[in-house]
Amino acid sequence: MIERLRTLARMQKFDDEIGRCRELQKILPQQLYALIEAVDSAQAKLLQTETVRSGIVKRQKELEVEIKHNQDLIRKYGNQLADIKTNKEYKALNSEIASLTQKNKEIEDMLLELMETESELKKETEKDKQELAVAEKAKSAKESDLRAQIAALDGNIEELRSQRNDLARGLPIPLIKQYSNLIKYKNNIAVAYNNNGACGGCGFVIRPQMRIELDLRRKIISCESCGRLLINRFDDI
Repeated sequence: MIERLRTLARMQKFDDEIGRCRELQKILPQQLYALIEAVDSAQAKLLQTETVRSGIVKRQKELEVEIKHNQDLIRKYGNQLADIKTNKEYKALNSEIASLTQKNKEIEDMLLELMETESELKKETEKDKQELAVAEKAKSAKESDLRAQIAALDGNIEELRSQRNDLARGLPIPLIKQYSNLIKYKNNIAVAYNNNGACGGCGFVIRPQMRIELDLRRKIISCESCGRLLINRFDDI
């Protein structure tokens, strides 16, 4: 009977490791996704900043062209003033020159604002590039290892399951079924250890007589509360 109990303890140890692998199957892909998402997010932010900055630079050039066009008209109309014969025409042309001059002043004010905004966006672009570089560096450093770990997990689980099943072949079929059902329905813990007089699986206090039976190791004992297989720890497991 002691060897059966020892076998159950070893099987649980394999299932503990299988449980850790299954947990990694959830955690590692999340870590990988976070790395990829960080790069994608940084790239999107940089692209957005550069797009806005590009639009502002384009608008600056358009306004500069408009200013030059107005300046050309001002010079043209200024040259025409000497040839004007009537006060009405002179006043009209002067009014147009004044209007174009005022318009250029307003455009220049707009340009100053755009230049300030573009300067801030330039700083923001540099910051975005740095954040992208950090994200890409983290991804480059960890991605391959994470993918390798994820790819290896299925194989690791199969190997652990195979070793556990090899141990199970030495147990009676009813006990194997009992163990399997407990693994399935008791959060991957079929074997619970006596933890200072309480079930290590659910914390239920073990009766004194049952503690004596656990020490004797002469039969299979189940927790009266959670139904897990109760055993005392082995020093070598």
